[in-house]
Amino acid sequence: MKLGLPKPLFSPKGSRAVILLHAYSGSSNDVRMLSRFLENADYTVYSPIFSGHATLDPLDILNQSVATWEEDTRKALEFLKSKGYQEIAIFGLSMGGVFATRALEWSDESIVGGGFFCSPIFPVKTTIPENFLVYAENVLRRAGLSSSERNQKLTEYQPLISQQLQAIEEMSQVAASELDKIQQPLFMAQAGQDEMIDATGVFKTAAALTDKRYELQWYPESGHVITVGPDRRKLEVDVLNFINKLSWKEE
Repeated sequence: MKLGLPKPLFSPKGSRAVILLHAYSGSSNDVRMLSRFLENADYTVYSPIFSGHATLDPLDILNQSVATWEEDTRKALEFLKSKGYQEIAIFGLSMGGVFATRALEWSDESIVGGGFFCSPIFPVKTTIPENFLVYAENVLRRAGLSSSERNQKLTEYQPLISQQLQAIEEMSQVAASELDKIQQPLFMAQAGQDEMIDATGVFKTAAALTDKRYELQWYPESGHVITVGPDRRKLEVDVLNFINKLSWKEE
């Protein structure tokens, strides 16, 4: 039986382009509604899929490296440039936001701004390991594995999850240590009901942006995947208002 799996989203519209990066163990579906909203506002939107994601085997993620995902982010920028887009905003959800923040630190002249949604830039308490196991269980069930087979694999995954999340945290620490390199406006969104990361961590990031242009929006009713939560329509409008004010060169 063939099962439909998420694919990258690319919708060419206007000359202004936006990259939307998904979360750890997520896919382009994480940002599909935000993507459609921005497309309707005449923005070209590209939502790639990080290597190893959107498959029926959780090991595909666990066998990847943080360096590969950083390279995926660079490739997303190069993809849009190859299509003729020279002005790009970049955002990401959770882990995707860590890589979006890293991109803003690269001094790439094509990036006019960007930001993150519910991303642990500074170390915070999380329930990400537990949530990855829930994700893995669902994927393995969808792939047709028996209960005993699923349990065996989940046990095998646990040390790999710990190693990978440590690597992601180290990448976040790099992003936090280089926030001073960001020259473009930065947008930060945080869900008040975030069940995966400590929501107050975003204020530590804001405090580190002493001389930077940033916008911090708080969404009291939403959970971690804020792009599909009860405040998503407000988030969409806030992101659109933010990118409309960026320093795009007019044609």
